[in-house]
Amino acid sequence: MVWVARIGAALVGLFSLAMGAMAFVSPAELGATLGLGALSPLGANALRADVGALFLTSAVAVALALFAKRPSWLYVPALLYGIAVTGRLIGVLVDGAPEGIAGPMIIELVLVALSILGAKKLPAA
Repeated sequence: MVWVARIGAALVGLFSLAMGAMAFVSPAELGATLGLGALSPLGANALRADVGALFLTSAVAVALALFAKRPSWLYVPALLYGIAVTGRLIGVLVDGAPEGIAGPMIIELVLVALSILGAKKLPAA
């Protein structure tokens, strides 16, 4: 089970790192992927800074969990992605379900589950 938890945590970290890198390198492309628009240079800067911060914070927390053997750091991505899916649920309740909402929600729920699994099953230093 430890290997499953380690691989799951690594997947969370790699996903987070890839999305964070995309936010820094190509914020308009990431925005289009997420259904957000970089309507101005300030919008592109906000995508780079705000969305990039969310994903890269998650990636750093996973790295600390795996490399510093501090599995409790995996609660950080669990919380970040858990709040994200909560926001999506509120959006569905308030505005209705937009086309394509299931995919991001499933991804976030899987990321939450993998993070919690790692936090509970990985050995601490």
